[in-house]
Amino acid sequence: MSNCKRALFGALSLCVGAASVAAGAAESVSATVASPSSNVAANNQPRSTVHAAVTAARGAAQAARVATPPSGSGSNEIFANTYRAYPPSCLNDGLPFGQFDAVRGAQLNVVLLGDPAACLPGGNANECSYSESVTFKAWRVACSGGKSAALFEIDRPVNLEGNSTLYPTLPSIYVVQGNKSLFVRYADDPNTFYTTTYANQPLVYSDIFVLENFYGSATQFDFNQSFTLFIDNGTNGNNTPPNFAFPVYNAANYPNAALALPISGYMTSNWFDPLHGGEGMLTQIFDNNDGQTRTFTAAWYTFDQFGLPFWLYAQGTINIGARTTGNVDTYYASNGGFAGNFGSGATFTKWGTINFSFPDCNHMTFSFNGTASAVSGPTTNGATVTKTWLRIANVNGLFCE
Repeated sequence: MSNCKRALFGALSLCVGAASVAAGAAESVSATVASPSSNVAANNQPRSTVHAAVTAARGAAQAARVATPPSGSGSNEIFANTYRAYPPSCLNDGLPFGQFDAVRGAQLNVVLLGDPAACLPGGNANECSYSESVTFKAWRVACSGGKSAALFEIDRPVNLEGNSTLYPTLPSIYVVQGNKSLFVRYADDPNTFYTTTYANQPLVYSDIFVLENFYGSATQFDFNQSFTLFIDNGTNGNNTPPNFAFPVYNAANYPNAALALPISGYMTSNWFDPLHGGEGMLTQIFDNNDGQTRTFTAAWYTFDQFGLPFWLYAQGTINIGARTTGNVDTYYASNGGFAGNFGSGATFTKWGTINFSFPDCNHMTFSFNGTASAVSGPTTNGATVTKTWLRIANVNGLFCE
């Protein structure tokens, strides 16, 4: 947004009266909408509050040397954001449309105002007086470890989508949870430290957002607990703004919460059985150039029937979003030599198959079936054996929880 627009907004101390937060036995987001009555000045003010929170977040991140603000100096390393509102492995960048949960979510129509900057001398008079009814949708998605992420979507009418001549602007979004209330950070790019969207920012295209905490802020929300999300666009006068009441998150109400996790780079790690030291497995997941599939690899450092090292290597292709690898062909390498002291390449002989899945971020379940007919090594004698191992550590920048 331009500097002339920023000059419109003054400081605001948020003061929220009593608000009821619905928390029924059956989890379902509920919605309340009020009649509009224009109050553009009230809609302008929250921007400076959010801007101050973002500035503070950048300062805190820089001081902790966990992120480098664009105009600052400090560490260029990537670290996990300890103030994140949801597991980073829960959401991909960018957030996809079409995931609204109509069973457990809610939607309502809200009138959004045009761009207040258009009311300045030389501005677009039609945009200055413009308003548009858009559809708000709010819901949760199930994450790992009994946690969730809270999202909302703003949809323009189909016939106005992409219209940059006349368009609505984003409202102020604030959250009330217990005795805490704050203009909250909401971003359309997940897993960030301090990016956010601002009130009065043009909404030319429909968009989807995730509720976030400001890095280093004294006020942190637990979006797994009950809270109310208010949409303050300056059109409500003394009426209560349109709002969504989120109850306490209950993973049992979300079928996906009981499924294995989608397999992504967050499953890259070393895995082991704590009862059998010296044996382990390395898994790595790579994106393919087609944008639809990934390559899954695993190296199993185990032992043969004589107690000597016996290494197996598995590699297969999976679809993005898959929750299991299916049976991946697994090979044993032979005819090699130490430190490259052999010919152009070792011999790879198929040993069997392994099927991988990840019930949560810290556990890997794999089922294998191998034979010794092709190589001198261990065999399952035609039986399928299943084991569950633990994660040793997270990969830097890919913290899975």
